[in-house]
Amino acid sequence: MINELAQIANLPSISLWFTRQPAGDYFFFASQAVAWAEAFMAIGAAYATRMIPLRFMAMFGNIFGFMQGLAVGSLPTLVKHSVNFPLNAARAREMRRLITNVRKANATNLNIEWLKPFMNPRSLRAGTRLFSKGDEASEAFILVEGRIEIPEYSVALHPGDLFGEMALFSAEGRRTASTVCTTDVRLLFITYEQLEQLYFQNPEFGLYLVRLIVQRFEMNVKESARLGSASQNE
Repeated sequence: MINELAQIANLPSISLWFTRQPAGDYFFFASQAVAWAEAFMAIGAAYATRMIPLRFMAMFGNIFGFMQGLAVGSLPTLVKHSVNFPLNAARAREMRRLITNVRKANATNLNIEWLKPFMNPRSLRAGTRLFSKGDEASEAFILVEGRIEIPEYSVALHPGDLFGEMALFSAEGRRTASTVCTTDVRLLFITYEQLEQLYFQNPEFGLYLVRLIVQRFEMNVKESARLGSASQNE
């Protein structure tokens, strides 16, 4: 009976060799159990809504898939899971590191070091208007070197400041103020599309990102109130 099942399953010669041994039945059913485990891991990964559980399910699927490849003697299956396992492990480790960094950032005063590895550099000359109030927004920035002013609030940005992110959460998606380079500057920028991908890949990341944005908004409100009070006193 085991030989008939093996033929129906179209198992390669390595499995057929084992089925001729006394322990053939055990081997065959063990290989089937591994195949079902790999299938369930693949289904679970497809239904996972969070990135880290998805990666771990995929890694377990790779382990079971590799075992199944050994059982049936399938080189393509062995290669597929041998390549995908370290990739899934690297992605899971990267996402866990990101979550850890964002938690640390949330515990400090707008520490945005965690965001820099996902950003790209840009240089601008003195006098350049990076964007104007009312412009359609698509990028957020970190000032690396130089000085930028926000004319509407008479505020100067300094290296390490995050700006341009508020429009991502606004209804119209437009700039709420202008920015002008008063010196040559170096920036790091990230598109809103990239931020949204990071946001939706893991809900916990999104939670901490929103908290950082809210902190920035509160700082802007306090600064506006302070400037308004100062002008009234004058």
